[in-house]
Amino acid sequence: MTVSQIRPVRLSPETKRLLDIDAQHSAGGVFPLPVFIKSGKGSILKDVDGKEIIDFICMLSATNLGQCQPQLLKAVSDSMQTITLTNIATKVGDWAEFTRDMCQRFGYDKMVGMVSGTEGADSAVKFARKWGIKVKKIPPQDVLVFGVADNYHGTGSGIWPIMNNMGQASDYGVSNHNLRNSNPATGAPLTYCFLPDFEAAFMANHTRTAAVIMETIHGKKATFKEELDLAIGVRQLCKKYNVLFIADEVRMGSAKTGKFLCSDWMGPENKPDMVVMGKSITGGAYPASYILGNNEVMDLVGGYESVATFGMAPAAIAATRAMLKIVDDESLMERARWIGEVWEKETADWSMPWLDYTTHRGADLGLYLRRTGNLRLTTRRLGMLCLDKGVLTYPDGDRIRLGVALNIPEEELRRGIAIIKEALNELDAHEEMETGPPMKGVIPEM
Repeated sequence: MTVSQIRPVRLSPETKRLLDIDAQHSAGGVFPLPVFIKSGKGSILKDVDGKEIIDFICMLSATNLGQCQPQLLKAVSDSMQTITLTNIATKVGDWAEFTRDMCQRFGYDKMVGMVSGTEGADSAVKFARKWGIKVKKIPPQDVLVFGVADNYHGTGSGIWPIMNNMGQASDYGVSNHNLRNSNPATGAPLTYCFLPDFEAAFMANHTRTAAVIMETIHGKKATFKEELDLAIGVRQLCKKYNVLFIADEVRMGSAKTGKFLCSDWMGPENKPDMVVMGKSITGGAYPASYILGNNEVMDLVGGYESVATFGMAPAAIAATRAMLKIVDDESLMERARWIGEVWEKETADWSMPWLDYTTHRGADLGLYLRRTGNLRLTTRRLGMLCLDKGVLTYPDGDRIRLGVALNIPEEELRRGIAIIKEALNELDAHEEMETGPPMKGVIPEM
């Protein structure tokens, strides 16, 4: 396609109208592409103009079974038509057997139900701090929990300090020197995939360190081995120094990488002390998160110390059970690995000078652009061009974040990849492109 044949990328009048309303009345959120989705079926979305778009982001990993999966919808609908909500005011009818089945499946003693991944991560860290005080005998004012630079655990006030600086302290007064992703002695970040940073921090602070929380597989590095080596290395440090290892599986768990939990790749000898699940654990059909751990930690959790009105909702239980059954019945962990193989083969010969690399962890896909200084060669513009051609992605720094439903039809998978390739080839030729309103604040590493 020649430059003269490339048409400008414009936002529709309806999209612009909704963006104007959104700017006046909506606060916060992230920095998505300027598109408003109205409906979806499987891996096909429709926007407010009725345009069909192939879903290559799965609502930031929450809808790994696609939109409106029939068995999933039936399970939630049946539950909602049976009872709207039972919760902490009583004993939820299905909860006891559900906890037993979850603990048996994943190999833990007890679990806690929350609502969001943020709540799950925050509560897991809270439990670990109590373990550090009561079991490891760390003075309360000294108890330390480490995070990992560039990992994401949500923006609730309790967990936010453990993440990269996004203005938590300066703009919101939210800080906690004992909850951090840097070495207290030097202030140096605990760099993702650089184990010596962790070795130094553990050696100097292990007597007061209760836990480390990390996304065991993040999907950002060029190779899977880099990430797996770090996760195993940190887990071994935790064993050496009597520190709890918490695996945040909210984004990358639930069969996405080709095993149900990312930490499963580490082997049974490196099993985490606690795991946090969320997002697609219910297929996106109902909000729920779960913390699973062993008695040494979970028996310390007392009354009124972990409470969520919707944390044991019948619909959440129904959605989780349905999601697990679908994954098992349809062999979706194996299919996640197949999706990764297709992506790897299809992108093997991509050689655009502005492409740095492509990578994948099963059905979690990634594409990175080089920093060239050319304002045309940004992930934001690439995301807009893909959207214009009919594929929804998420620009995130130098990365185009991608991920497809585990049951995406092969034709839609290959067509989406072909569109991304076409957009990459045309990126430098596009002069006129509307990319939506400007960003406010700092984009976190998600």
